[in-house]
Amino acid sequence: MATPIVLPDAKQVAIDLLQAALGDTALVLGELPEGEAFNTMLADHGGLVRVLRIGGVAGLRGWADRSAIDQPRFSIDCYAPMKPALGAATRLALRVRAEWEMLPGRSTADGIVIATSEETGPQDRPEEPNTGVRRVGMTLGMSVRPPRTQS
Repeated sequence: MATPIVLPDAKQVAIDLLQAALGDTALVLGELPEGEAFNTMLADHGGLVRVLRIGGVAGLRGWADRSAIDQPRFSIDCYAPMKPALGAATRLALRVRAEWEMLPGRSTADGIVIATSEETGPQDRPEEPNTGVRRVGMTLGMSVRPPRTQS
């Protein structure tokens, strides 16, 4: 009986690689804390990047086929305080976009990024519940495959 391929957790791959690329510039998360915890985390890190998987498809053609890949779409939101610098969220989004383009060829223990794409570029996404916070987001894509096994 053949062993099925379990595709990487592409969202976690994206979070790990973006965090490594951004360093101390911002904290990359899959979920945002609520209320005061959000404000504290934003103040502590200067910027937050939320990665949400919003769809995508997998290409599976057999356990040994190189084309077994996941092709997720992500909604990426960049949060920054409006003070002291009004454009901080936009600058963070532009940095995330630039780093995203550099991800092909990079890997984690769980998966290897083989391609990236941009569906929509940075755009204002008003953040009403958190006054004093600016949110800029975009929709990005990725193709990721499992790491190669050594036999």
